[in-house]
Amino acid sequence: MRIRTEYLGRVEGEAGVSFKIEGGRLKDLRINIWEPPRFFEGMLVGRRYDEVPDIVARICGICPVSHMLTSIRAIEKAIGFEPAPETLAARKLMAYSQIASSHLVHLVMLALPDYEGQGKGENSLMEVLRLPDMEKSGLLKKFTSVKEALNGITRAFGGRALHPVSMVVGGFTSLPGETETRLLISALGAAERDMEDIAEMMSELKLPQFESASVPVSLSEDGGYAVNSGLIVSGAGLEGQEDDYERLFEEKEALYSNAKKTSLKRGGQIMTGALARVSLQHRWLAPKARKPAFLLVEGPPSQKNKNKKNKNPFHNITAQAVELLHFWQECKELLEAAAASLNQGRQKPLRGIPPAREGKGSALTEAPRGLLYHSYEVDRTGTVRRANIVTPTAHNYLAMEQDLSGLVEANIGMPEERLKGLAEMLIRAYDPCFSCSVH
Repeated sequence: MRIRTEYLGRVEGEAGVSFKIEGGRLKDLRINIWEPPRFFEGMLVGRRYDEVPDIVARICGICPVSHMLTSIRAIEKAIGFEPAPETLAARKLMAYSQIASSHLVHLVMLALPDYEGQGKGENSLMEVLRLPDMEKSGLLKKFTSVKEALNGITRAFGGRALHPVSMVVGGFTSLPGETETRLLISALGAAERDMEDIAEMMSELKLPQFESASVPVSLSEDGGYAVNSGLIVSGAGLEGQEDDYERLFEEKEALYSNAKKTSLKRGGQIMTGALARVSLQHRWLAPKARKPAFLLVEGPPSQKNKNKKNKNPFHNITAQAVELLHFWQECKELLEAAAASLNQGRQKPLRGIPPAREGKGSALTEAPRGLLYHSYEVDRTGTVRRANIVTPTAHNYLAMEQDLSGLVEANIGMPEERLKGLAEMLIRAYDPCFSCSVH
């Protein structure tokens, strides 16, 4: 019996899945990322270093901020430029607002129909929103208010909410003043209850039970929840600098796919994203997010194996709800600090154009879906001579396939349509961005 999904719905980009069951055993499972390759790495060669952030932002319409931030950090390292502390704070606001916004869209628009659809993956979002409980909760109105509050931050600091223009190598071309900053704080306050309701609803979903063999990997740094910088750490004891990335990780081509599979050179498949971050960094979460994070990572006190970490990829959804709580609080605190600084008349971190210099720079950040790597070599004129980009979905590709194989094998006797729906649910739980993976 061959089971196919030619086109996976409610994911970003184009991919399909197929697997064969013969004699009660699984054979030949593949996730085929058939979206056409776009050759961004080759496109960047010959460009000036200050053109790169705007170009790589077009890799993705969901996480353009992550691509911009990561490329800017890598380029600044290559040319030996140190950004001001105020610039770093503004970049955190950009990253946090984008991650929270991306999680919100995935949770409500993409993942929720799987679970409100009785686990069959059949219901569309519009069908879910018509359910009596959803209409009564005002889910769509809450979603809109939360999304607009988050978009407002990205728009104010980036110049626009999608594909920002104000964030550049060296700093920002413009930033909001005190009045606009305080309006952003007010908007977050007005939508906070709606955000908490959505996070609570998503954290209470009944998720399938499954354990992944993947190793969680994320950034980590003392004193905070690492997003824009940090060491590489894993649940298996790995620790390395971001400049060690190409020594620690390897990419391999899949003949049936336009995306590469990335893994540890010593250790195999990895899992990155919200669940990996919460598992490895939960002690640095904002107070409101710590209790649900502890229950997610450690399990309830009555759980028999209470020292066993959560490795259920379906719980990436719950981890995204935890991070939504965390990044909301982080945005509030950073905005309040920015407003206070502006009130005291401190200088804004406007753009300082760094001079070109020959060098190589690599940077790792946490995009909504996990580790994002950019590396560039530039010559003395500031022209890019080499570019390498590895996206979160490339990091998760091998884990998605291996987990899907394990899930199918564990449910081999399930009726075909239900098994197909369960397989799609697992892939959506990873929140893949197939467009990014074929950059």
